[in-house]
This record gives sequence, C-alpha cells and structure tokens, in this order.
Amino acid sequence: MLDTKLKNNKFIINMVVIISILIASIGMCLVYPKIEKDSEKFGYNIFEEGYRFLKEIHVANYSLYYQCKKYGEEKQIKPSEILAEYSEIYKQEHEDDYYTQNDYSNYKKELDNKIYDLNKELNTEFKNLEYYAIDKESKEIKKKSNGNIDILLDEKASKSDILSLNNNYSFYLVLDYDENANIKVEKIHGANKEVILNNLESLQRDNVLDMNYASNGATIKPISNMKFVYAVPNKLVAGDKIYDFKTWQENYSYTSASYLYINIAMLFIVLLFIIIPYKELKNIFKFDKLSKIPFEIVAFIVLMAIAFIYGSSEIIISPTIKQQLIDFNRIQLNETVKNTLVYLLNMMYWICCFSAIFIGILTTKHIVKIGIRNYLRETCLIYKILRCLKNKTKNLIKWCCDIKLNSEDNKKIIILLLINFVVLSIMCSAWFFGIFGLIIYTLLLYVLVKKYHNKVRQDYLKLLNLTSEISCGNLDIDTNEDLGTFNVLKDEISNIQKGFKNAVDEEVKSQKMKTELISNVSHDLKTPLTSIITYVDLLKDTNLSEEKRELYLDTLEKKSQRLQALIEDLFEVSKATSGNITLNKIDVDVVSLMKQTLLELDDKIKESSLMVRSNYPNGKVILSLDSQRMFRVFENLVINITKYAMQGSRVYIDIIENEEYVEISFKNMTKDEITFNINELAERFVRGDKSRNTEGSGLGLAIAKSFVELQGGIFNLSIDGDLFKVVIKFAK
Repeated sequence: MLDTKLKNNKFIINMVVIISILIASIGMCLVYPKIEKDSEKFGYNIFEEGYRFLKEIHVANYSLYYQCKKYGEEKQIKPSEILAEYSEIYKQEHEDDYYTQNDYSNYKKELDNKIYDLNKELNTEFKNLEYYAIDKESKEIKKKSNGNIDILLDEKASKSDILSLNNNYSFYLVLDYDENANIKVEKIHGANKEVILNNLESLQRDNVLDMNYASNGATIKPISNMKFVYAVPNKLVAGDKIYDFKTWQENYSYTSASYLYINIAMLFIVLLFIIIPYKELKNIFKFDKLSKIPFEIVAFIVLMAIAFIYGSSEIIISPTIKQQLIDFNRIQLNETVKNTLVYLLNMMYWICCFSAIFIGILTTKHIVKIGIRNYLRETCLIYKILRCLKNKTKNLIKWCCDIKLNSEDNKKIIILLLINFVVLSIMCSAWFFGIFGLIIYTLLLYVLVKKYHNKVRQDYLKLLNLTSEISCGNLDIDTNEDLGTFNVLKDEISNIQKGFKNAVDEEVKSQKMKTELISNVSHDLKTPLTSIITYVDLLKDTNLSEEKRELYLDTLEKKSQRLQALIEDLFEVSKATSGNITLNKIDVDVVSLMKQTLLELDDKIKESSLMVRSNYPNGKVILSLDSQRMFRVFENLVINITKYAMQGSRVYIDIIENEEYVEISFKNMTKDEITFNINELAERFVRGDKSRNTEGSGLGLAIAKSFVELQGGIFNLSIDGDLFKVVIKFAK
C-alpha cells in the first residue's frame, strides 16, 4: 500500500524520508536517561581496574620516599644513592670491566632523572591526588592536601572525622611499609582492599619504574619504614591523569550503554531506506544534484557520519547528560531556554548524521542501478584526475614523439635532454639504490623507444602503400590517417593526389564538353545550313512563281542571318573563354544602359506578353565597363527571359547600389519545370529547352557570364521552385 502511494505522490516520499530521520533523531534524544542508567552496568572502578592508577601510586611512593630520605644526611644526596642497589658479587667479578662500570653509571643517571621527573609530575600531572608521606625513622613528612587526610594515621580518629572524609573523597588509601619492605593496607575507601594489595605487591616484585636503561646486577631497593596516605576528592579538577582516567571510564560506560540504541536507530534508518524502491527515492528533493556529488565527498560524509554516530557518546551524549555541552556560566538564561537549546543541538546533530546515512544509502542504490563503472566515471574525482593525467601523459609522449621533419625542433630536444638529466640526477642521488632505479628507467626507455620505433615503421609502411596506390592510379584512396612523423610528407602527397584527381576530373569534363560541343555545334549549324541548301535548290526551279521566289528568298535570308549569328556567338564565346578579347572600358550609366536594352527589345517583350517591373536608383549608377559587351549581357538575359518565361507573367529587374558594390538582378517565372542542374545553364550550347525546338544557340548565358567575369564581376544563377534568378555584382 505504501508503494502504491509513493509511486503517485512525490510529496509523500519526501515526507517519509524527513519523518523517518526525525523519528530516529527524536528517539536517540529520548533514550539519554536510559543510557545514563545503563551506563552504571558498564562502569568500572578506576582505582582497581588494571594497573593504570596503582602504577602511578607505586611510582609516587618512590618519589615521596626519596623526598623524605634525601635530607636524612648532612648534605642532599641523589636518588640513585638511596634507591640503586648493585650486586656485590657481580661488582667484584666485573670490577675492572670498563663497559660494566660505564653501564652502571648510566643506569644511576637514568634513575636520578626518573625520580626528578616524578617529583615534578606529582605537582603537575596529579593535581587531583592528595598525599601525606612520613618516614617512620626520621619523622620527615611530605604532603599535599586540601583536607586533613593525615587523621587517617591517627588510630584515635573519631568516626565523624572518618565519615567526613568518606563524604568528601571518592578514594583514599593508607599504606604501611615495615623495615622488611612488606606492604600493608591499613585503611581504604572506594576500592577493594585485597585487589589493591595484590596489585601493589605485584608492582613491587616487578620493580616497575619504566626504566629504559638496564644494567646487569643493578636493582632498585624496596621501600621500607614508610607510611603513605593518598586521597582523591569527589570533585575533580580537569587537566590531570586522574581526571583523564575518570573521563575514560565514563566515556566507556556511556559508549557501551549507547551502542544498543545507536544500532537500533541505524538499523531502522538503513532497513527503511533499503525497502523503499530506487525509482521512488529518485523523487526525493534535489535528487539530481545529490546523485552528482563527487564519490569522494559522499564517502567522506558517510564515513564521518558513522564516526560521529558511534563516537556520539563522547561527543554529545555524555556532555549532555553531565550538562557540559554548553558553558551556560557566561550566558544568563533560565532552565527552560537552556534545556531547549541543548535539545535542539542534539536534534541537529542526529538529523545531520542520519541524513548523511540516507545520502550513503541513496548513492549505493544509484550505483547499483547505473553500475559502479558508470558512476565512478561520472562522479569520482580521483578517476577524473587520473584520466586527466593519463591524457596529459599521452599528449606529452605524443608531443615528444611528434618529430617534424620540416623543422629543427631544437626546443623539444633540449626539453627531453633536461628531463633525462633530472631523472638521472635523482637516480644518482639515491646512491646504491639508484642502480635499481637506473635499471627500471632503462627498461622503461627501451619499452618507449621500441614502441615508438614500431609506430614509425608502421607509419612508413602506410605512407609507402599510399604512394604505391596513387602511382597505380587509385586517386580515391583515403589519406586522413595519422602518420605521426610523416604527416608533413603525407599532406604533400595528399595535395599531389588532389591535384592529380582535379586534373583528371577536369580532363574528363573537358572531353565530355568537347563531345557535347561538337554534337551541339553540328546540330545547330546543320539546321539553318540544311534549310539554305533546300531553298537554294527550290530557287533553281525555272517554273517557280515570283511570289514563291520572294518567299523563298526571304526565308533564305533569315536562315543565313541565323547561321551568321550562330557563328558570331561561337566566336564571341570562344574569345571570351580563352581571354583573347580586348575590353574598351568607359564610365557607363548602368541604369541608362538597361533602359536602352529594354527599349530595343520591347517588341520581343510584348510578343511574349510579359510585364516588366523595374526598380532603379533615382540617380545615375556609374561603373567602369565595356558598354558594348555589357549591352550584349543585358540583351542576352532579356532575350533568354522572353524565350523561357511564362507568358503573361511578371519579370522583375532590379538595380541596387550599395557603398561597396552594385547588384543587378533578373527574376522571372519559368514556363517549364527545371529538372536539370542549374549550373549547367551557363555552359556553352545548353538550352532551357532540352528538346532544342526553340531558336537560339545555347550560348546566351555562357556569353553573358564570360563577359561579366572578364569585367571583374560575379555572375550567379539560382532557382527557387519555378523562380529563375540571375544576379550580377560589380564592385564599385
């Protein structure tokens, strides 16, 4: 049922996530009293557990023992003179042994320094330890106490005094060492007497003083004829070892007590978010951004959250229970506000931690869905850095190996030599181990050089195959392959290939044009010539009437004029194509020339029922042109329009003047659909009428294009459906 609702409501899935995290966070805050109660089960007595505290007491005994004994003589004596003991038998056997004597001397120096350090530590590292020591022989006393702990040595001390000490001190201990160094625990509070006695006897047997320097035959004398009183108050001052021992004990107890509830909360969060399908979790707010967080950041956040969750007993639970989370001494607030602030801080702590766990689960599901490889490729910073380094290394190697045969590459050679020098210098600085580095470096160089040699060889064979194919006439072979060092030579061969291919294509085109030219010329010349021959034969008839004779002569004249025009056009286009033509350039008013052309061809325009729409500038448009050739261009274009434009349609002739050029355009609708290549219309003997039923040589557009280009202009043809357009441009 929950799945069905989540599929259709994005709001619900967001609320489920938020409420789940809030439940886990509130639950953790509510179990603090239970954790405090359960911590008592996991606590231990710092004065009994292990040897940490008692070891410090044992060491303090020697420090106080020395302080009481050092003034027993007329002059101050060293600790080693009181505490160090050397076997007489061993001493006699090695009396003349320099190393043994030196060893013993060093041992005494270390012992002296150790005792001096212990004296300092009693006042700096054990601020919470009160003591009272008395030498039973000399009655010398050393003490540090805020209370009357010496009354513990008074056998007549009242019960009220002892009760007062029990209320003010969490621990006290009275030790008595007799003349034979036997230990006796006379009084104790806050620990088990037998445990303390057994541990102290064990420490005395082991002579534990943390001596770093050992000497054969040397030992530490046991303490004798001393009484010690040690006490630890209920209220501890921070900053010493006893306070640390107590803090560790409390943290351990709170940690052990809190693990059960932390694991329950973690299990609740993890199982809930695992059960929710991935496709529903994708609807979570800002999922797109969450799924793109770099892998390293997600891993860091999740690991830190786990560390904070399982370290929460020390970080926030214990300080909250002991009311040490916030120092309210500097802030005057009532209890309600204080408790609210503490509760909110705890809530924020757990919400952040559990939210991080949710992000970890969401990321894990996302990885399972898209695959770890795709995920790392998209988000892993290390992967991206390594990929970047790999590409940079490849580019560096490619740059090093890319030797240009057409340049000296001195800079590259110097850089390579400097790199080699640096590597060899580093190897040489490693002394003997540098030999192994040089071996590895040499092998690496061999692999790189061998790889480069094989590549150069393969590139050379490819280049050889390329030249072989071209020499055999294969001009379509692909030359885009990277040939490394030989790229410059390959580019030149590729240019030769293109040149050959263009030459061959031009030759094929030329041969085709020659064939078409001969065919078209023979056809266009044969038609009027045949008519002339026919009518000449008819005129030879003596019985021909005068009326028919005049008709035949008129037809013969027309055919002769057409033949003459055709031959003239052929000469014109031949001269224009070959460039063997003389231009007589003068300042020509293009507008006037266009008007003159249209006036002279007015009859043909009317016969075609065309309506000319012209658009000219108001003033003159002066260009340096050959007026006769330009008239011929306009004439050919207008005649072409009268032949192939749709009857009754409009023709648009525009002259546009700009700052840089003058544009002359002719636009008309064709009467027949243009189904061939528009660029072929400017070729010689090509007509818009492929059946060649209309009059004309097919040279009009070719002549117009040649004359325009000879005068430095641009001649363009274009079509848009049935719209035929010619644009001529001349620079001013």
